[in-house]
Amino acid sequence: MNKLQISLRVSECEENGWFDLLSKLDEITQSLIDNPGAGYQIKTALIYWKDAVDCRVNGLPPEENELILRNPAMTIQSNFGTEI
Repeated sequence: MNKLQISLRVSECEENGWFDLLSKLDEITQSLIDNPGAGYQIKTALIYWKDAVDCRVNGLPPEENELILRNPAMTIQSNFGTEI
């Protein structure tokens, strides 16, 4: 089974301002408190929430450092002291 890594995904949501996903997680955890017998449904909801966060994270543009690693020409300024 995949690990949910909820704290990591909560951090991703906070960093990117995805408060709708954080609210959804609050609803899911409140459901656990209100209806502890609905374990399977809550487990399924958490997995869907995890997938929603992952989809948004994967849709983000790459960070600048990642782009530089993919395109060495972007580091010419630091190597030669000039821009192209």
